[in-house]
Order: sequence, then structure tokens, then C-alpha cells
Amino acid sequence: MSDYPTLEEMGISSFDEITQYSLRRERDSDVLKIYYKRPKGSLRSRSKKFTFAHPRKTIPLAFRGMAEYRDLKDSSPTLLKAVDELNRLTAPALVPSSQDLKSQFLKELDHLEKVMNAKIDELRRQIKAIK
Repeated sequence: MSDYPTLEEMGISSFDEITQYSLRRERDSDVLKIYYKRPKGSLRSRSKKFTFAHPRKTIPLAFRGMAEYRDLKDSSPTLLKAVDELNRLTAPALVPSSQDLKSQFLKELDHLEKVMNAKIDELRRQIKAIK
């Protein structure tokens, strides 16, 4: 089973190529646009657009022009699930903690120190060999 069943149902299979998405509301629908990272010269599209109609509730015609009616329109459950899955896909990688960074920098510094000492020793040997 996929980690992204809603996106899979929508026909999306190349999850690793998704870079970002946008969501906008139009008059009676929500428009979800998913952007992909494609290699240069690829014939596959760089984006895919999905439209989700707002569900309508049964309300007498006389009340349809009122502000309360407009507030009753809500997003499709499928859209909400898809956005949740897209958020998981496009979330930035976890930033290493300061302790992890510190230990990584110390390791790099130790390695650099060893390389520099080895180079200095080599140069001193070459200088002694000249005399």
C-alpha cells in the first residue's frame, strides 16, 4: 500500500519528482496545481491541475444569496487529504540539531588538522633533504 493513497487515486505516481503545489479558490471550485521537477528536454508536463467542485448543501433558493450560504461551501474531503499528503511530501528535510552540527564540525576540524600536520611534516622532510 502506498504512503500517499489519495494522490495515487488521482493518478499521481512520481512522488519523488513533486517539488511544490499551489491551491487557489475559484468561484465554485478549488484548483490544486502540482509542480514536478523534470529533466531538461523531457516531454512530460511540468505541472498537473486538478479541480474540486465545492459541495452544495440543499438550501431554499431564497437564502442562496445570503452571506451565510456562501460560508456553507467547504472543500472536498479528497482535496483535504491530497493537501495533507502533499505537505508531507514537500516538507523540508529536518534540520540537524546544533549538537549534531557541532560534532560534525569537530570531526571535520580534526581531519583538516591531521591533513595539515601531514603536509607540514612532508615539507620539513623535503627541506631537510635539500641541505
